[in-house]
Amino acid sequence: MGKKIFLCLVLTLMFSLSTAAMPTSAATPPLAGVKVVVDPGHGGRDPGAVGINGLTEKQVNLQVAKALRNCLVEYGGATVEMTRVDDSYVTLAGRVKKANDSWADRFISVHHNGSVNPDHNGTSVFSANNGSAQSHDLSAKVQKRLLQMTGLRDLGANTANYYVLRNTRMPGILTEASFITNPKEEEKLRDPGYVWREGYYIYRGIVDHMGN
Repeated sequence: MGKKIFLCLVLTLMFSLSTAAMPTSAATPPLAGVKVVVDPGHGGRDPGAVGINGLTEKQVNLQVAKALRNCLVEYGGATVEMTRVDDSYVTLAGRVKKANDSWADRFISVHHNGSVNPDHNGTSVFSANNGSAQSHDLSAKVQKRLLQMTGLRDLGANTANYYVLRNTRMPGILTEASFITNPKEEEKLRDPGYVWREGYYIYRGIVDHMGN
């Protein structure tokens, strides 16, 4: 076999192998076509719970909510609307109106708990007392993921009569990943990496839920 023919055969084989390994199309993002309202709790004149060293819940809520938004958009391919994007005060009615006017598919309100007992800590997620089966499933899925991330005591996927859950028309939850009033937890919540992971694990729970 001539050298030119042999070289041609080798190049043809290499090209065939390389093109066979190339994907024919990009994978569809897991939340493509899904619209989510992300609601960072408190803000402005309402600090929420405050840690012993001064970290405010409103600050952490916004940081986690922004991380969640980025994960939903960049990894999930979702459309996201925020009820606030800075340290502004938004009424509960204003949050609900934004959510309902958006006709979103899901509503995620991000919070962190507080207690007079500085030793108290744990993870919980809430859906509305009158919530749909979808809301309760979303709560359970996000709770499971947050427990993986925090490693804290399981305070349960619970129901509550919170205004923003009771009055939004789409399935929704309110997360309480940890207690900012616990000094050790407050220190963790000052770490941007820890805060980002919290947003990411909420995202993972939403993907688990929407995959049902």
